[in-house]
Amino acid sequence: MTASPSKLNEHDQIISTLQQLVEPMKATLVGPAEIIVHDLTRLPNSIVAIGGDVTGRSIGDPATDKLLDAVASGNLHTSIGYRTTSPSGKELLSTTAIIRDSTNQPVAALCINRDISGWEILHSLTGALAGLSLPTSAEEEQATTEVFVRDVDELATLLLSRAVAESGVPVDEMRKEHKVEVVRLLKARGFFLLRDAAEMAAEALHCTRFSIYNYLNETEGE
Repeated sequence: MTASPSKLNEHDQIISTLQQLVEPMKATLVGPAEIIVHDLTRLPNSIVAIGGDVTGRSIGDPATDKLLDAVASGNLHTSIGYRTTSPSGKELLSTTAIIRDSTNQPVAALCINRDISGWEILHSLTGALAGLSLPTSAEEEQATTEVFVRDVDELATLLLSRAVAESGVPVDEMRKEHKVEVVRLLKARGFFLLRDAAEMAAEALHCTRFSIYNYLNETEGE
C-alpha cells in the first residue's frame, strides 16, 4: 500500500528534525557518548544519523538485534536507562526512544549510548565516602544483551547462531521439526526482514530456500 504524499511529508519532517537534534544533544552530554537516529522504514540498514562514537557504527549500518526483535514482534516502546556493553567491552547506559507519527505509527528510534565505564571506576573508588551513585531506573537494574552490529552479515550470523543454539540440536542432526523451530525463532526476531534471509537460513540449516519458505508457511498460524 502506497503512503499518501502528506504521510510521506510527515515522515520526512520527523526524520529531518531528529537528524538536526543529533549534534546539539551530543554536545550536552558529558563524557563519551553517541546519539543515533534509526529510520524504521529503512530496516535493516536503518541508521540515518549519528553523533559521537561509542559503538563504532556509521550511517547506513543496521539496527541492533534488540531493535529488530522489537519491530518484528510489534513490541516497540521507549526504554530508558538500560545497561548494555559496547563491542569493545565498555559498560554503557542506553536509552531508546520510539518516535511515532500523528497516527501513532512508529517512524524512528532515537538512541543514546553513554560510556559509563569511567563512572563505575569512580564509584568503586569514592562512592562509599562521597555517597556517589550511578543513574538508575527500574529498567537500568536489568542488564540487556544488545549487540551493536556493524553490517547485515554480522547481524544475520548472530541471529542464526542464537536460534540454532536455542534449538539444542546440532544442524547435522536436525530433523524437519528442529529446522521449523529454528525458522520460527528467526521469524519472531525479525531475521526475515533482512535481504537474502531465506538463502542465508537455507545455507545455515543445510536445506533449500524452498524448504525455508515451506517452514515459514508452517509457522504462519502461530
